[in-house]
Amino acid sequence: MLAIVKQLQPYELHGTRYYQILLTSIEDNSPIQARLSSDMIDGDIQIGDQVQIHSILGVIDRITLMTPDG
Repeated sequence: MLAIVKQLQPYELHGTRYYQILLTSIEDNSPIQARLSSDMIDGDIQIGDQVQIHSILGVIDRITLMTPDG
């Protein structure tokens, strides 16, 4: 699923960097929220970036930054 990053809030828990991320689905403009550790995010995502959301059984387990070449 493709989405746009709307909000990105870093925080630390027991010395590990996590992010609370608010996204909007490109397909239907629905809001999506995820909390992921930094190792589950591929690329240096910023607000406004287009990302690919990877999920298993409806749970987001990875976000990948989409590059201009796809």
